[in-house]
Amino acid sequence: MSVGSQVADAMRKLSKQRFEDAVVAASVALSATARLEYPTDGDKKACCKFLEQNLSIISKIGWVSFGISQPINFRYRRLDSKAPGIAVRTMLEMLYDVVRCTAVHEARLPDNLRFTDKSVIRTGLDGELVLPIDVIYGLLIAIVASPKNANEQVEGDPVFSFGGKSIRVNELWGDRGKIAAFIGIE
Repeated sequence: MSVGSQVADAMRKLSKQRFEDAVVAASVALSATARLEYPTDGDKKACCKFLEQNLSIISKIGWVSFGISQPINFRYRRLDSKAPGIAVRTMLEMLYDVVRCTAVHEARLPDNLRFTDKSVIRTGLDGELVLPIDVIYGLLIAIVASPKNANEQVEGDPVFSFGGKSIRVNELWGDRGKIAAFIGIE
């Protein structure tokens, strides 16, 4: 298994609306890429550094349908059993603590977190959260952007579409500059 095969698996699963399975594959690719970029850091520190460095890509792609390109904070239940309750979570905390950790350690998403192919962000009083799959596409493109993944490829050579333009994913591996220009960020 390689980062490229995990990205391909996640993209296939997203296209088949198997969102939870796609998140698991994307989370494995995230951890592997973060450890390549920050080999002397532990997994959590490496993942958080990677996510922080790539929030502009993830946010621009994840929130495109809302016209937002900045990270968003969310009301969500705490996973820490010592301090249960609803709290405001940053986008980085959501992506690492809630999405990545639950997907990697439990091979699923929390019961009150769902992804949808609709352009919607929905929260509930009990900490439920529904997010668009564009957030996962943003994470996948950030993984593709990593210079440490420059030699990776995606089987089938899928196309990434954004803002009315399309480009082959295999043309983007390891090239943050090309991805930034394609999605329109500095």
